[in-house]
Amino acid sequence: MLKTWTSRLQKAGRTAAVAAIIVLVSSGGAMLAHSNSSDRKSLEGAWFVRVTLRACDTNASLGSFLSLVSFHDGGTISETTTGPGFAIGQRSPGHGSWTFEGHRTYTQRMVSLINFDTAPNLPGTPGFNPALPVTPGFFAGWAIVTHTLELTDADHATSSGTNEFYKADGTVYRTGCSTAVATRFE
Repeated sequence: MLKTWTSRLQKAGRTAAVAAIIVLVSSGGAMLAHSNSSDRKSLEGAWFVRVTLRACDTNASLGSFLSLVSFHDGGTISETTTGPGFAIGQRSPGHGSWTFEGHRTYTQRMVSLINFDTAPNLPGTPGFNPALPVTPGFFAGWAIVTHTLELTDADHATSSGTNEFYKADGTVYRTGCSTAVATRFE
């Protein structure tokens, strides 16, 4: 009886060991597949981005600024920007989603809150003050940026799309266009 019990334990131990090896190998393979799929082939990660505001009708540059964008696993985005047209604390960080569309192409959509109103301060307009930042002025509400992005290689991307600004009541008061070039942060 002791011999039968010992034999069963040894068999159970071998079965458990084989099962453990199968689990380790299969999970290691899954981790390797995930590592390989996101390693230099995916949008996931942190990116330095130079955004250029554009005249939608002529594509003329209206100025540029830097942003830091993180594309997270699962399709979410976190973004912060140095957009000089906003007063300090006026614009929240951006949050949104991204989707793989196929062959190095992605869509992204981000929203940020505009926390308070500021008046316009534009050269050539009445009341322009050159000592203050140049700004078109903003209403409290939110802004949505929608872009199509293409990876040009593993560490660089370009994108273009639109910007929409909403008052707190949901009324669109400004739209625009923009392009961006991005470099992966290592």
